[in-house]
Amino acid sequence: MLAVILTVATAPVAAATGPTSPCFPGEGHQFDIGGEGAGIDLVVFLSMFENLGGEGGFGMEAGGSVGNDSIVQLRAGVAFDGVGPVSAFLSDPFSRFSVVYDYSMNLPMFADSGIESSYEDDGSPVGGLDAKSC
Repeated sequence: MLAVILTVATAPVAAATGPTSPCFPGEGHQFDIGGEGAGIDLVVFLSMFENLGGEGGFGMEAGGSVGNDSIVQLRAGVAFDGVGPVSAFLSDPFSRFSVVYDYSMNLPMFADSGIESSYEDDGSPVGGLDAKSC
């Protein structure tokens, strides 16, 4: 619901289909939020529902920037390897899923100050499922 409010409140918004990702199988749906100055590039992946039973993903990639400087990037969701052998899937259905998580933040205005100006994390915040690296 927050994403819907954000896209409605922030103009202009242009949508197109087609971007791919190293994190999620299938094609995503691109949304560009903002214009000159600050902006958010958002790609939503729904291929897990568009390719039932096959390889797919459900999640998003978002990147926020100011001018030419990337400030924050987040990739989060679930990747599905497809049903595979039916008996193996039925005995352990969660083995075919993996968590996608990658986060980075960079504050270029502090890069020359001696203060740590960037942060990265690719450890899954969810236990019990494998994590897929991007």
